[in-house]
Amino acid sequence: MHSPTLKIHTKINSHYSILDLSGHLPFSIVFGLCRRSPADTDPRPLVLSTAGSVLDVPYALGCGLLTLHVQGGGEAREWVGVDVRTLRDVASMGEEEWVSLPSPVGRMGNSRHAFTVVRRRVDINGALTSILEVGRKYRIRVAGEDLGVRRWGYSNHDQVVDDNNSNELSNDFEATRLVKSKTTAGNATFTVIKALSWPPRIETRLRLLLLLPSSDAADTTNGKLDLEVSVVNTSPDAITVQTRDHQRIPIPWGPFHPDPDADDQCPRIIHPTLHIPPPSSLRFFDSATGELVRGNKKQALCGLRDGNADRRPKVEDVVVLRPGLPVIRRFDVGVLVKGLRDGEYKVMLQAKGCRWWHGDVAKEDGEDGRMGACACGVEHAPVMLESGDEVEVRVRDGNVEKSV
Repeated sequence: MHSPTLKIHTKINSHYSILDLSGHLPFSIVFGLCRRSPADTDPRPLVLSTAGSVLDVPYALGCGLLTLHVQGGGEAREWVGVDVRTLRDVASMGEEEWVSLPSPVGRMGNSRHAFTVVRRRVDINGALTSILEVGRKYRIRVAGEDLGVRRWGYSNHDQVVDDNNSNELSNDFEATRLVKSKTTAGNATFTVIKALSWPPRIETRLRLLLLLPSSDAADTTNGKLDLEVSVVNTSPDAITVQTRDHQRIPIPWGPFHPDPDADDQCPRIIHPTLHIPPPSSLRFFDSATGELVRGNKKQALCGLRDGNADRRPKVEDVVVLRPGLPVIRRFDVGVLVKGLRDGEYKVMLQAKGCRWWHGDVAKEDGEDGRMGACACGVEHAPVMLESGDEVEVRVRDGNVEKSV
């Protein structure tokens, strides 16, 4: 006789598309769990132990709850199962940790917003990485319907999760098995690299400039206020930075989508031909309340891209940062604050990552107006356009002035 089951919508993904064996870029397997079965009518949170379940990586690989495949090198690029029998001996069951899944009773809106996200950090010196090869692409999947949860129950509150104390459960552990609700649960795909290349440090500054049309320096009534953004490469060598189009950089993912703001493909604020910076580049805060009134509250999700699309950026979409020479962009603050009500506002730069290369490689362009082959196949951590500077402006009767 089969034991009763409760279906849990399950999704698995990799936090990054690369596993950096140097350990500088932390790598995790990401799980999303959600209660949305019509038969699930208990209004209390469901609390489960991760030990011995699919969430217990790499133990779950060794006991068959998860599978590991490697991509072959032939034209078909087929996925081939990896022998994980050695993990059965070296991968011990993890410590008991508790995860809480909210009840679906009374839930409104899209269930994707109700997922509990669990990130399981992979030890770069652990059992899993010992069977992986540098340069190979791997895929982890949930093997069957059983999630392997050994202990779970309903709780009247989440204290059991905060304290990892199973005695807080309101009743005995359930005999019902937790199973995934769909035949597939996605996959965690990643490429193993020896070490991710890290960028040199760049310094980004913000300041306000009052440009006076009058020759009388004392006359500031008709001045034009500009926001100046300057970027300086503090290293001894030049780098080439991509400022527009798809930034092929490592970005963090959740169960379904990139983390908020991680996959912003808008032009970067230092792009050569920008007259107005993208809305996602700057953030405006009401100085009195601290409320974000303009900027990147939540980045829109990006659509799918053709996997065969040219990975090389156009030459016009890169900027060379030479040692010690600032790249400066200026923008009319009057245009930036258009539509804001009277008041004082703090302006800050929204941090954005950029793809980059060593040296001045923009001149190594191909015949099609794109960069040469050097632009492909190199994994770098992104150059970050970020600054702790903030400037303050005042809007009065539709006009803008520098706040005192």
